[in-house]
Amino acid sequence: MSVSTLESPQVSAGNPQAQMKRVITWKDAFWITAGASPWILFSIGAMADTLGTASILVWGISALIGFVQLFLYAELAGVFPNKTGGGSVYASVAWIKYSKLFAPINMGAYWFGTSTSLTVLSSLCGSYIVSAFFQGTSFASFSVTLLDLSSILPGIVLQLNATIITGIVVLLLVFALQHTGILRAAKIQHVIALFALIPLVLIAIVPLFNGTINYANFQPFELKGGVDWFSTEGLTLLAGGLFIAGWSTYGAEQAVSFVSEFKDPHRDNIRAIVSTGAIAFVCYVLLPFTFLGVLGLTALTQPDFVAGYTQQAVAELATISFGNKAAEIVTIVLILALLLSVGTLLAVSSRTLYQGSVDGVFPKFLSRLNGHRAPVAGMWADIVVNAFLMLLGAPLFVLAAGAVSYLLSISMDLIAVRLLRAQYPASERHFRAPDFLVNYGGPALALFNFGLIIFGANTFAPNALFYGLGVIAVVVLMFIYRHYIVDKGEWPEQAKKDLGIAR
Repeated sequence: MSVSTLESPQVSAGNPQAQMKRVITWKDAFWITAGASPWILFSIGAMADTLGTASILVWGISALIGFVQLFLYAELAGVFPNKTGGGSVYASVAWIKYSKLFAPINMGAYWFGTSTSLTVLSSLCGSYIVSAFFQGTSFASFSVTLLDLSSILPGIVLQLNATIITGIVVLLLVFALQHTGILRAAKIQHVIALFALIPLVLIAIVPLFNGTINYANFQPFELKGGVDWFSTEGLTLLAGGLFIAGWSTYGAEQAVSFVSEFKDPHRDNIRAIVSTGAIAFVCYVLLPFTFLGVLGLTALTQPDFVAGYTQQAVAELATISFGNKAAEIVTIVLILALLLSVGTLLAVSSRTLYQGSVDGVFPKFLSRLNGHRAPVAGMWADIVVNAFLMLLGAPLFVLAAGAVSYLLSISMDLIAVRLLRAQYPASERHFRAPDFLVNYGGPALALFNFGLIIFGANTFAPNALFYGLGVIAVVVLMFIYRHYIVDKGEWPEQAKKDLGIAR
C-alpha cells in the first residue's frame, strides 16, 4: 500500500471538517520541541546525588543513545505523514498486527510518561514564580488541605497552596498560547526559546574556555561511595541512573509528533528531529560536565538542587563564569526554560490523545479540534490530569510510573521500526535509517531500555515497576471500554484505512 493511502484526511469527531493543517516547517517544529533541552537542568542534582562524579558519564552515554534513536524515529514517522502525536502512535500500527491490546499499551504508556513530566515542570515553574515575585506575601504562605487520604494511602494528601495554584495557572497560560493553532504556538515558543536557551547554552560552553573548570572536581571519578563499577550494587546504580536519565535525554524524539502539520514532511521530518537532537545533545552532555567542573559535587548534592530547585546553583555558576550581574537574571531564565518545556510537553501529549482518539484507542471526545485545528480536548484533559497530580503533591510513585511508562513505549517504538520494514517493505519512507540500525541497533537498544526498567526502576522509587504496570492496566481498561462497548468491537473508518491495521 502506498503512502498516498496514508495521506487521507483525519476527521475530528468534534468537527467533521477539521483536520490538522500543514502550516509549519522543520524550523517551527524545532522551536516547539526546544523545551526538551532544558529538562536536564532539573535532574542534574538528583543524578549527582545518586551516582556521584560518575553521573557525567551516565549523562553522556544516555545522551548518545538518545541521539542514535532519533534516526529510527525519523523513519518511523516518515511512514505516516497523515498522523500526529509521536513515535508510539506510529509504532502502534506495527504492534496491532499481533494484538489489539498492544496499541493502547504503546500509546498510553507514551502519553502518561510525557504528561507526568508536565506535573513536575509546572510545579517547579510555579515554585520559582512564587519565590521570585510573591515571597513574603500572604499568597506565598497560603495552604489548605482539601482531603487527607493518609490513613489509607500513606503520605497522600490533597492540598492546595500557592505553588500549586501558580503551576495550574502556568498550564492555563500555555493552553491560551497554544489553542490558537500550531503556527502561532511555534512563534511564541521561538521567542521564549531565544531568551531561555541562549543563556543556558552559554552557561554550558563558556566555562570550557575561560578557565573556570576545576578538573579536580572530577576526582575521584567513581560511583557514589566508591562502589565497584562491576559489582551487583554498582551495575544496579548504573541501571538506575540510565533509567532516570533516559526520561530526559530521549525527549528530542518528540520532534516527530508534528508530521501531519509539516508543509513538506519529506524534508521537514528529518531536519526537525536532527536539529532538535543536536541542541539537546549539547545540553545533555555539557551542562552536567560544566556544573560538576565549576561547582563540585558538594554543591550539586545540596538538598534544594537535588529536589530540582536550581536557582542558587545556576546563579553561582553564572556569577563565576560571567560576573555578578549574570546572577540577577537567572530566575527569569529558569522560569522561561520551564515555560518552554511545558509548552513542548502540552503540544505533544495533547496530540497523542487526539490521534489515539481518532484511531479508536482513547475516548471519543479527545478527537475534538477547535477552529484553529488545535487539539483542545486533549489539552484540557492534560490540564485536568496534571492539576489533580499537583494537588496530590506529585507523589514519587506517580513520577516513577511515568518513567517506567515512557521507557516501555520507547522500547516498543524501536522494535516497531523493524516490524514495519518487514510488514510493508514497499511503502515509501521519507527517511530510511541505515539497515544495520533498523535490523540490529533498534532491537538491541529496545532490549537495553527494557533492561533498565527491570533492573533500574526501583532505584528511582521502591515498587516503581509495579506502579508502571498499574498505569498500563488502567489504559487497557479504558481501551476496552472504548473499543468493545462504545465502538462495538469495530475500528473507526480512518483507522481501517491506515495500512489495513483493523481486521
